[in-house]
Amino acid sequence: MTVSATPPPVGMPTASLTASAATIQSGQPVTLTWGTTNATSATMNGSTVALNGSQAYSPTATTTYTLVATNSAGSVTRTATVTV
Repeated sequence: MTVSATPPPVGMPTASLTASAATIQSGQPVTLTWGTTNATSATMNGSTVALNGSQAYSPTATTTYTLVATNSAGSVTRTATVTV
């Protein structure tokens, strides 16, 4: 008798992204905070970031930040816009 175990299917990742302020003066710092669940990788505006974290940015123009969390089941995207 042969018994084989099938791993459970991987669920889609989830993600959240928030900015410490929605509107700032040009060059003023704003902190983006993000978190993911069930993700194996994450990018912010195309650059690899930790699965959970925060980072200060100082945009000089209105900017939309895009977090993409990915695993083998697919990816999910979250955005936060900071208006200057």
